[in-house]
Amino acid sequence: MSFVIRASSFISHSSFWLRHSAASLAFILAASFTAAAPAHVDLPTVMKLAGANNDEIQLARVKHTETLAESKLAWQRFWPSLNLGVGYKRHDGNIQDVAGAIFDASKQQYTVGPSVLIDWAPGEIYYAALAAKQKALAAEQLAEKSRRDIVTQATGRYYDLLANEASVAIIEDDLRLTQDYENQLAGAVTAGTAFRADLLRVKTQVSRAKLAIRQEQEKRDLAAAALSETLRLPPQTELRPAKADLVPVRLNGKTGVATLLSQAAQNRPEMKAASAVSTAAQLERDRARIAPLIPSVQAGYSFGGLGGGFNGQMGSFDDTQDMYIGLGWKIGPGGLFDRQRQVIANSREEATQLQTGQIKAAIGREVVEAAAKAQSAHDQIAINDEAVTAAEEMVKLAKERQASQLGVVLEYLLAREELTRARQSRVQSVTNFNKAQHELKRAVGK
Repeated sequence: MSFVIRASSFISHSSFWLRHSAASLAFILAASFTAAAPAHVDLPTVMKLAGANNDEIQLARVKHTETLAESKLAWQRFWPSLNLGVGYKRHDGNIQDVAGAIFDASKQQYTVGPSVLIDWAPGEIYYAALAAKQKALAAEQLAEKSRRDIVTQATGRYYDLLANEASVAIIEDDLRLTQDYENQLAGAVTAGTAFRADLLRVKTQVSRAKLAIRQEQEKRDLAAAALSETLRLPPQTELRPAKADLVPVRLNGKTGVATLLSQAAQNRPEMKAASAVSTAAQLERDRARIAPLIPSVQAGYSFGGLGGGFNGQMGSFDDTQDMYIGLGWKIGPGGLFDRQRQVIANSREEATQLQTGQIKAAIGREVVEAAAKAQSAHDQIAINDEAVTAAEEMVKLAKERQASQLGVVLEYLLAREELTRARQSRVQSVTNFNKAQHELKRAVGK
């Protein structure tokens, strides 16, 4: 039994969803209908499902859609409003004329026509629209961050599942060989050429191997449940890796830490989002400082027909037009001399700069940790290869000594146990290496 792992690079989320949503949906439906049977998945399928079927990603996308709509709405505030209506007005009783005299009157009027109204605060609208655009860019990058985080989590859990499946295969192989040896030894005991105590020792080893298999199967089932959670598949879905051999997969070239840090600063969506948020804070500061100096504009124009007259008279209908335009400055809160608004804007800008520094430091730590893990796991693979080779030679020699009656059963069992332990250790090293490769890829923003 062998496992083969294929690596898949992170794909741009827009084209990713379009190309693979149909395939992902088909897999989900198939897994739902065949929940009783194990569903075999490979790494590319896991990454597709993780990127297209997770509600955390959908939530980030909804947030981006909301901020994008807010950005468009901010620019639309420059548009004038158009009203079209019909009005009727009547008065009965005393009324005052422009000279101040009071007299009794009964009159009515009706109007028909459109009106165009403008109520602009150009400075406020302009800076608010620019800031909203930057917030939309930040939301877009955070949505991409959520996608990458979920894909990386799914990849790690898939490798855990793969490692547990490989460990089960290793112990099953050891159990098969030990049972064969048990049968041989049982025949020797019957023939009187071997001790029954040695046979019982081998039987104990068989039971220990069966127990280890069951424990590893439990770990595999738990890893499958965790992967199903990330992929948002039905909880009862039994996931199994498509193939069964772990091989080291290098996704990143041999690049120095300084270069990796530079790549992360340029490519990580968190940095792009922080930059957009910082720019939005700068625009809000300019808005508080400059926008109140720009006068607001109120203007209106209406035209149509006006009719009416004394008492019940409904005639005299003819065209009418009205126009108004004015400029003004607001003084006080939200306008000129609002010192506290500027203090708040400056404080928020400083806070975003500090947060950007924290994000950059966290990203640097992630890059260094991922690079260290990848290098350590790579070195451990080489060490474990040596251990596996030595353990295989030790088993071979122990078998030869046992056949020539120069050794004891215990020596052979210990040699096989050491070989199994070395093979399991190598599986874990390869798993850690592959997981570290994906973590490093995410850390540098690829």
